[in-house]
Amino acid sequence: MVTIETVAEIDEEGTLTARAPASAPRGKMRVVIVIENGGTEGQKEPAKRKLPDLSEFRARLGAKTYPGNSVVDLREEERS
Repeated sequence: MVTIETVAEIDEEGTLTARAPASAPRGKMRVVIVIENGGTEGQKEPAKRKLPDLSEFRARLGAKTYPGNSVVDLREEERS
């Protein structure tokens, strides 16, 4: 597996064009593309998704509740 970090251009038709380094293998390859919004002007950062607070749900089930990060607290309790 080869990791390539480059700048690509996406045109009006949605065609993505990027340049690979000379050391990259040639031919058809499976690639994974991550589009970061940090480098583009005029686009808003997507809203951060907030995880739900499950403490009330756990209390209704009769389970022990944990303040803060319940998953981390639960795992620490399991290890001790």
